[in-house]
Amino acid sequence: MTPVAQQAEQASELTDVETLWERLGRVEQRVREAVAARRAVDPDPDDPYRGQYLTPEAAARVLEARDAFTPVPAYGDGAPSGAESGGRLRELAERFGLAPPDVDLLLVALAPDIDPRFERLYGYLNDDLTRRRPTVGLALELCGLPAAGSGRFRFSPSAPLVAGGLLEIADAERPLLSRLLCVPDRVTAYLLGDDATDGRLRGIVREAEQSTEPDERPEVPRVAAVLGTGSGLVHLLDRGGDPHGL
Repeated sequence: MTPVAQQAEQASELTDVETLWERLGRVEQRVREAVAARRAVDPDPDDPYRGQYLTPEAAARVLEARDAFTPVPAYGDGAPSGAESGGRLRELAERFGLAPPDVDLLLVALAPDIDPRFERLYGYLNDDLTRRRPTVGLALELCGLPAAGSGRFRFSPSAPLVAGGLLEIADAERPLLSRLLCVPDRVTAYLLGDDATDGRLRGIVREAEQSTEPDERPEVPRVAAVLGTGSGLVHLLDRGGDPHGL
């Protein structure tokens, strides 16, 4: 790779990282406001044993709440960012068919893998300092989606985030809203600029070597013409003879 190409690649990676940090900054703002909202109604917000027991007063507050059906406050300004015009985050969204709420949910789940502060903050918001990743319920809250709304269907097995392997949902034995969310390391690495092949595929796939010489095989123009129409291809293999006879 030439020095110019290396500089261009480094600039591209920097842009990707800057885009990610800008979006995570907006997640942080939502977390800050969520923490402030919890502290405002918690009679003892600094209790080191919070989440490990429930006082009669706290139980009464839980019984009076109807948060699952209540619209969530719009944390943060929600203003669109110019950084969304490109970068790996947008490319990922386009490849997997992610809607804007999907991207927001992905970023909430990604945050602890980028900035360790989010682990402690999520533990506080989960009311359990041992659970340092966002739950489904917390992710919905931070994205302004009610727990009993259609947003929860974005975590179904057939939804893009889960079906595409962008999100892993732990604790299947728990109710959906209390299950923990995790972004696979390979997805995190890609968003940070890493294009290496997933280690789980070693020995199975290999990267094609680029050739400076044009491929003059007669079937190349035909394949290119078909690909240009947007049609799919079917590969037929006859192990016992000439494929041209098929």
